Amino acid sequence: METGKGQLAIKCMGLTRRFGNFTAVDGLTLNVKKGELFGFLGPNGAGKTTTISMLTTLLAPSAGNAIVAGFNLKEEGALVRSRIGVVPQQFSLFEELTPIENLWYIGELYEMDREVVRKRTEEILKIVTLYDKKDVPAGTFSGGMKQRLSVAAGLLHSPEIIFMDEPTTGLDPQSRIALRELTLTLNQTGMTVIYTTHDMAEADVLCERIGIMDHGKLIALGTPKELKALKGYGHKIVLEIGRHPPHLVDELKRIAGANSATSDGHHVELRVQKMREGAVQKIVEFLASHGLTLIDIDVSEPTLEEVFISLTKKELRD
Repeated sequence: METGKGQLAIKCMGLTRRFGNFTAVDGLTLNVKKGELFGFLGPNGAGKTTTISMLTTLLAPSAGNAIVAGFNLKEEGALVRSRIGVVPQQFSLFEELTPIENLWYIGELYEMDREVVRKRTEEILKIVTLYDKKDVPAGTFSGGMKQRLSVAAGLLHSPEIIFMDEPTTGLDPQSRIALRELTLTLNQTGMTVIYTTHDMAEADVLCERIGIMDHGKLIALGTPKELKALKGYGHKIVLEIGRHPPHLVDELKRIAGANSATSDGHHVELRVQKMREGAVQKIVEFLASHGLTLIDIDVSEPTLEEVFISLTKKELRD
């Protein structure tokens, strides 16, 4: 029996997983909207992979529950599996088989009609741009091609939700870009995508919303823009002006309307929550009036990495 229908693809209700005395996921409560491209970020051991394992029925929750694609995770696991696709970080198909043979095997596992599998295989291999390699053993493929084949396997049964666990890890730059574009294309068709990554720039570009996990808990949630607005970071203005008197820093902070200002003796860094109109011009004029020359200026927006490190006290790395 289907439950929880509506505009949510996933509804987590106190989802918890313990391994002995260790709590890997601690009371996760989270909603993911249908058609959303949702990202999970977190340092190693944060609980994101365990969360994905529970939502894809690989691990049973120790407590709490979830509704996935309209079905009860605890009571309707088979129905959940019929509505989701999974793209693992490591290639897990058969290297001695061709793409067509691999997908036929997946179709047999799902007990799909053979004619449906035939048509769907052709369609999916064209989507992931592997149709011209349909009869070539997968073991000869590059890392990027293998990941696209993994995506094809995850899409074969037309899932409503696809889980992609760090799919670009270890790929060359060209393959990473191709897989990101494929992910966006899938999402634009209305498919819900759950995406974990260690790449902040990737998350910023791809994801509509991001959940940051640490120590098994969801510690931040929002759009990339909302997350970058946390902690009052704002824009960063770095002025290279050579040697300058210490009191100059306070004056520049006042002119720019900055939240903070620091100096290393040659550079002044200002953090501005909202850029004032004409602020840069006023800074230039102020420096000139004090006999100082602006050698260089760099204005940049806050980054997800800054927010992440501030929240977790850790760098996001493999």
